[in-house]
Amino acid sequence: MSCFRCCHGVSSHGGNIKFAGSCAAVWLLLASSTGFSQQQIDAAKVVGREACGKCHAAELGAWQVSKHGKNAWDLLDHPKAPDFAKSLGIAAGDIKSEKSVCTKCHGTHQQTGGKLVIAKGNSCESCHGGAGGDQGWLTVHSDYGKGAAGTLAELLKQREGEPAAHLATRKAATSKAGMNRAEDAVKIASNCLQCHIVPNEKLIAAGHPSSDKFEFVEWAQGEVRHNFLLDSKENAEVPSLWLASGKGRTAKGRKQLMFVAGQLADLVLSLRIRAGVTSAKRGTLGDLVNDRIDDAIDEVEDAEIDELAPV
Repeated sequence: MSCFRCCHGVSSHGGNIKFAGSCAAVWLLLASSTGFSQQQIDAAKVVGREACGKCHAAELGAWQVSKHGKNAWDLLDHPKAPDFAKSLGIAAGDIKSEKSVCTKCHGTHQQTGGKLVIAKGNSCESCHGGAGGDQGWLTVHSDYGKGAAGTLAELLKQREGEPAAHLATRKAATSKAGMNRAEDAVKIASNCLQCHIVPNEKLIAAGHPSSDKFEFVEWAQGEVRHNFLLDSKENAEVPSLWLASGKGRTAKGRKQLMFVAGQLADLVLSLRIRAGVTSAKRGTLGDLVNDRIDDAIDEVEDAEIDELAPV
């Protein structure tokens, strides 16, 4: 199969580095990276977008007017939605209920008062992971080891003086608690793709569209962009905290990193889906991911990576 076409190493052309993805790297990611695992949001840990908005008002404001924030839920009213639901054995009247798997990608599951409720559209935690609970990342991710702070400005000032050892411990703790940090391009891209690929044979057979043109950098630069952390008035091209946290980092370098991460995430998830499908006939999910596998390898092989900033 096509994976072996990526085993050409790295070659130099006029000072530019042509990144031809290696199979060794792909198999290493398949075997060891939690970033490429199917991510499940724990409804009991979801605190809701309002909790995030207390510090991230600008980010929340941008997200709420995006298609993911306000239109994802409306797609469940599409004329074809009942047909898609029927293919999964879901009654038309249950499409928007907690019984429906449709709401896992078109909404956000949240456990409130012992009851499962569905928040309309994709929320902060749909992408960044459930934040609450006793061991949740909501508190941990903003604990800079200097006590409570009343405002975002105070928190950011505390962050500036955070010791390197504390930073490393905090990042590890948030990751363990299930946080998909904005700087982790692999986890974010994988989280996007697990909905956008539509990894369900019955749905694809029923005609449900799959995002076959998904490209992480292009999509991240679109209406979902909400990089306001260091400046609430400027929506930065790439995560502003990442950009400011290391020497030599540039927006261009970050985009190149995101491109490679996005293509590898697509490749690995597609390979995993391909391993589990029952058919690869034309028009099936197996056929669709075969095309994705070929496309991802071709994209990475053809990419000219002339400025890859430190990660």
